[in-house]
Amino acid sequence: MTTLRAFGLIAVCAASGALGGYYAARFSPIQGQVAIVDMDLLLKEAIDNNQAKTEADGKALTERVKKATAPLVARGLVILDGQSVISAPEEAYVTVD
Repeated sequence: MTTLRAFGLIAVCAASGALGGYYAARFSPIQGQVAIVDMDLLLKEAIDNNQAKTEADGKALTERVKKATAPLVARGLVILDGQSVISAPEEAYVTVD
């Protein structure tokens, strides 16, 4: 009789775990696999700060963007320019310092 109760308990635990897992998977929000960098905004801010930007400064800005997005790319995210995006949540935008 003890073995039968043990199997019953295991069955109930397995069923409740499967139901809980289904609920968690079904109703949990999915994080997007895309990050967005608004290059036009970055360039506008750079120009507004100093009108005499040189080609070297543009390359430095590009390197800053690459450095900021490298960890995201390593995690498998796709990086898009902000002008390519029609609509996205605010969390998808990457800040470049």
